[in-house]
Amino acid sequence: MKDLLRKNFVIPPFSILDTRQQYWQDRKRQWISLGLKPEVTNYQHGAMQVDGDSFLVQEIAKRGGNVSIFDPVLCEIMYKWFCPKKGKILDPFAGGSVRGIVATELGYEYVGIEIRPEQVESNWEQYFNIFSDIGIDSLNFLTPVQEIGNIKVKRDDLFSKGGVCGGKARTCFHLGKNAKGLVTAGSRVSPQINIVAHVAKYYGIPCHCHTPNGDISELKDAQDVGAEIIQHTGGYNNVIISHAKDDAKKLGWTEIPFGMECQEAVNQTKRQTANIPSDIKRIVISVGSGMSLCGILWGLKERNLKIQVLGVCVGANPTNRLKEYAPSDWSKMVELIDAGYDYHKKPKITKLGDLELDPIYEAKTIPFLKEGDLLWVVGHRKTTSKPNKTKWVTGDSSKVLDRVKNKYDFVFTCPPYYDLEVYSDLTGELSAFKTYKEFLQVYKDIIVKSVEKLKDNRFACYVVTEIRDEKGYYRNFVSDTINIFNDHTDAKFYNDIILVNSAGTLPIRVQNMFVPNRKVGRQHQNVLVFYKGDIKNIEPIDKEYVGKQTGLLDKWI
Repeated sequence: MKDLLRKNFVIPPFSILDTRQQYWQDRKRQWISLGLKPEVTNYQHGAMQVDGDSFLVQEIAKRGGNVSIFDPVLCEIMYKWFCPKKGKILDPFAGGSVRGIVATELGYEYVGIEIRPEQVESNWEQYFNIFSDIGIDSLNFLTPVQEIGNIKVKRDDLFSKGGVCGGKARTCFHLGKNAKGLVTAGSRVSPQINIVAHVAKYYGIPCHCHTPNGDISELKDAQDVGAEIIQHTGGYNNVIISHAKDDAKKLGWTEIPFGMECQEAVNQTKRQTANIPSDIKRIVISVGSGMSLCGILWGLKERNLKIQVLGVCVGANPTNRLKEYAPSDWSKMVELIDAGYDYHKKPKITKLGDLELDPIYEAKTIPFLKEGDLLWVVGHRKTTSKPNKTKWVTGDSSKVLDRVKNKYDFVFTCPPYYDLEVYSDLTGELSAFKTYKEFLQVYKDIIVKSVEKLKDNRFACYVVTEIRDEKGYYRNFVSDTINIFNDHTDAKFYNDIILVNSAGTLPIRVQNMFVPNRKVGRQHQNVLVFYKGDIKNIEPIDKEYVGKQTGLLDKWI
């Protein structure tokens, strides 16, 4: 019977969920093998109390730190049991990447709110590495060549680091080493601004980005990671380039050239030609500044490959840069044609098979592709990349939720357990409040606001545990959470589930707890499920959907 329940519901839907069972541990390892990484902290207390899985303990020892990770199996079953298929999930205490990554893998939309910017950045990096098919974050790794129908594709967009991707990002990471700050100039729709902003964020240095006047919605991500957008009238390239040069000189910062026009860009692309098959008929590349094209031509030259190149020009004429940076006989190696689109205009077709291409650059090469070609994909702007359905928002949930307009199908989260594990000293950080009373007031405010964003006839789930006060007595945090829901929201207490965790280091730690003070070692958490609406409107669970495996996890199950 239990085997049938596992087949239908992944885990038997009992009020006690035992993570020590072999089927649970096996499935957890399957999830972790996708690339899930623990949230490593340097705080001294509490980090191991939530999850003592021996597999993770070994990883902690390698890292030399403490760890807390949200159980992906619990995440999976809560989504499948209590959220409609392809529903929208709201997580007001996001923490690490697990809940967002599991949501994406299972086809849900997810919005997680997290106060620590460095954790949000880490989440995006994990996310992109997993969902870009191959997690490539080494500056010197050869990005792969894949086949899509009768076209080969050089996936230089799969290089990912610091939340950005592609060959230009790789160049920028090299240029940004040891810089005091970064300055660049670019079009308002060029991905370069966002790349430079994220590289500066990764290195922990300031960033100025010079652009023409006008709509900067494409640059919101750059602003969100701390870049200062400086706009200029006129809008000509030479105007913003001049301002960027003057700014960099005045501040003593490193200038990232317009269009990545520098020898480093050529060198980085040249290295990536090492795995280009020698039997392809033609290389097709979208040409903006022409620097990636220069690198390809040098790579072919050094490998003595007689492969014709078609450059589909999407911007200004690249001839001058080719004369300066490409081999002297470049005009015999490449044919340049106009894309037939204004630079800012996006074509109707932006996919090659299932591969979404950048609408300003690579998508404009599609009409020119022929059987036997290799399409060189330089990169992909973040605003049109796969992470669209999952989003981490940096900020204090009590304030961010005031700005949220959407309604959600499921609220699922694991809040800070007051001072059990202190995550940061940022203003609004719940784990850093001086008194439990202050903590509880803000905690209540966030619960109330999150339930307000929940649709009618939907579930909410909070994963909590008990915590002790300074004297050693339990604060009754579990009951406080239930009472806040029952007394101050429209979502009422519906299911009480005990999550039994692996013992991990508990047998060692419990001796110091139980012998002097008779405190038993806590080996479980409380999974509290609430329902907003009329119980008569709860839809029966779809066993076929819940038991079905999908996506990346297929290869592990």
